Amino acid sequence: MKKPMFYLLCTTVISIGMLSCKKDKPSTPDVTETYSAGMVLKWNEAGTKAVAKTTGIQPMPESRIYAMINLAMHDALNAIVPKYDTYTSITSNDSEASPDAAVAQAAHDVMLALFPVQQTTTDSLLNSSLADLSTGREKGIAIGKAAAKAMLDKRANDGSMTAQYPFTPGILPGEYRATPPFDMPPYNGLVVLPGWGKVKTFSVTSADQFRAPAPYAINSDAYTADFNEIKTLGCKGCTARSTDQTQIGLFWLDNIPLSWNRIARTLILQKHLNGWKAARLLALLQMAEADANISAFDGKFYYKFWRPITAVRLAETDGNPNTAGDAAWNLLSPPTPPVPDYPSNHALDGGAAAEVLKNFFNTDAMAFSCSSNALPGVTRSFTNFSDAAREVSLSRIYVGFHFRNAVMQGETQGRKVGNYIYLNCLKERN
Repeated sequence: MKKPMFYLLCTTVISIGMLSCKKDKPSTPDVTETYSAGMVLKWNEAGTKAVAKTTGIQPMPESRIYAMINLAMHDALNAIVPKYDTYTSITSNDSEASPDAAVAQAAHDVMLALFPVQQTTTDSLLNSSLADLSTGREKGIAIGKAAAKAMLDKRANDGSMTAQYPFTPGILPGEYRATPPFDMPPYNGLVVLPGWGKVKTFSVTSADQFRAPAPYAINSDAYTADFNEIKTLGCKGCTARSTDQTQIGLFWLDNIPLSWNRIARTLILQKHLNGWKAARLLALLQMAEADANISAFDGKFYYKFWRPITAVRLAETDGNPNTAGDAAWNLLSPPTPPVPDYPSNHALDGGAAAEVLKNFFNTDAMAFSCSSNALPGVTRSFTNFSDAAREVSLSRIYVGFHFRNAVMQGETQGRKVGNYIYLNCLKERN
């Protein structure tokens, strides 16, 4: 039986109306795009404050701490909505969980494990972070706890607790031996963390994956040039060093993992990154810093090359007729860090950080400024990441810590580490 025409017209209109309603229904906002970076930055900063309160933490363990805290936050967020690959094997995908609760709990639990004596402060920050949360609070807490546990489990027995052991100094020209004041009581030849190059890396396949080539031979023209440069630019009271070079040397005495962390925080606020992107940037950056330090120490204790202060003071017996010794020579800002010269971990960190930032923002050209705890009240400004990394490298010449070859090779190696980590870690999921 044929349907009446008015019936067909009515059903058509109704169908079109239903389709129209479906099309016009507002979509649910993507939490990964709308979530603020505030809680991530809050706990990132808390991690740096926890390190600052603890006496004697060297840049190498510091970079490991920052990597663990920031990776835990990143993994917690991506257990809520899996936008990026995670460092640990945590899986959840519970979009009803509170991102703020997950971030705060993850960072808190990692920090508590690393700094148990600071429990009162850490617990207080967690309580204030969770106080105003309601929707998804308990689910977020559960995910944060799981992310922290996964992180702590993965980094357990990574070699960081057994990296300090006795070191046998060299006696031949070019071989590292303790520098002042570590060559006398009460230090008695202290060398810091000779086993840090054996610590489990966060991403690179091994600490020697990008190992720098051997340092210059002591009797080479290249070594002689480096020797004469640092002798005239890195000494206390050097007249050849400019005022700006002196400032650069002193400015970058700051712990380098902290310096690049602050730069990343500045850029996150400057570019208004959301929480998911901010967590990823900080995690990538701190992974790169951690692996740069591990890689640097692999090279340092593979080559065991002497420091400039030793080289200048013992030059009369180094077998190189073109180097003149000075037994009283001293550097701009003593003491020299008690580890071998080559390659420079400061330069490695700078190269790694610049490469991560350049890849993340898809450009090297980005204006930013930074400050330093080592030189309060002074700000250095840059128009690109590469210039900042190069200044970090050169600073170690101006302060008298490293030969030019150590910083240039270090920066090159650092760039390889940073590039590898960016291309292989925490990638966006399809």
